[in-house]
Amino acid sequence: MENLWQRMSAVADRAIASGQLVIRPSEYEIISQGGIDFVVRYAPSVAIEKPITASPANPFLTPDPALWVETLGQSHHLLLNKYSLLPLHGLITTQGFVEQTGLLNLADFSAIAMVLDQVDGLVFYNGGPLAGASLAHRHFQLVPKDLGAGVLPIDAAVLRWQQDSHQSIYPFVHRVHWLPNWQPDTLLEAWQKLEYSWQACNLLITRDWMLVVPRTQASVGGLAINSLGLAGGLLAQDPAERALIRRSGPMALLHQVCRSDQ
Repeated sequence: MENLWQRMSAVADRAIASGQLVIRPSEYEIISQGGIDFVVRYAPSVAIEKPITASPANPFLTPDPALWVETLGQSHHLLLNKYSLLPLHGLITTQGFVEQTGLLNLADFSAIAMVLDQVDGLVFYNGGPLAGASLAHRHFQLVPKDLGAGVLPIDAAVLRWQQDSHQSIYPFVHRVHWLPNWQPDTLLEAWQKLEYSWQACNLLITRDWMLVVPRTQASVGGLAINSLGLAGGLLAQDPAERALIRRSGPMALLHQVCRSDQ
């Protein structure tokens, strides 16, 4: 039976052929810092591509049929991200307009659970502009856990924390919750227990854990950082950003955009 990644791949192949999906060329390197092997992608074309905007038309209210994958319950859709660095990059969007920064609810986590029932992926949420959100319409994102480079960089660090909760994953404020399952009620309860869900934050969810990191700013030195940065994946859009990451190190840059009052 065809799984969700296979269905997304089939939709992606058709959308690429019709010009409705753009996979941006990139190269990556691994930079280790703070016990995490960060995947740092370099994609200079990102700087000249025009991003999707919510005006004049909201692309999530009238999704492009070429990018539509499936309906998730009565409240959400699964679409492909029109401009992506990865061949498989999904968007879990509300069918009607809901503010990105509003309180997350059971319907949101039901849609996420439907996806995690089908694939062992990484779901992430950018909670507002300070956390890397560029659209006001509520959406979560789905990518393979290997980030196109073999492994999810922070998985090993989370596992170390699970084995010894005195260890920290990051040298800045974060909260992590080990999940007994990924059912909607479990996800909602975990989200409500994490202390920073009411402010700008990045949220990461796998079948095993939920991680929340509060944010203080959207970028550092011109380098934009969203939830994937906290998962261990950074993007350089030009040589200056690439040099900044190499010079400062990924963890040091993350520290500058997150709260340090552990």
